[in-house]
Amino acid sequence: MNRKATITVNRSLDEVQQLWRSSEHGVGDEATVTFAAAPGDRGTEIHVELPSPGQGGKLGEVVGTVVGSGPLAKAKDELRHFKQLVETGEIARSDGVPEGEQVGRKVKQRPAQPLAEHKLEKAGA
Repeated sequence: MNRKATITVNRSLDEVQQLWRSSEHGVGDEATVTFAAAPGDRGTEIHVELPSPGQGGKLGEVVGTVVGSGPLAKAKDELRHFKQLVETGEIARSDGVPEGEQVGRKVKQRPAQPLAEHKLEKAGA
């Protein structure tokens, strides 16, 4: 099973590496992160490779991916959030999804409606 995630950030290689080191990303200490110049001078590619699945094996990994709680899904979320923060200065949020886009929420979609006060507070909005 593919245990890699990649994203391209529209910034120079040196700048992306420096920002990555100074940020609090959640890809995990066990992940291998590499940086490469994107083709055509289009920024920097960030490659994250996760170790083989441990507890739960392949079945646990598939279930975690489907429900959005697996390490790969979380790594992809972190990469998207890092890209947004570096390129725009903030993570895109809305009233309906105050914590930002996450793979786990895509599985549990619901009709649009305002969030309860306690959920807004929990999300930091």
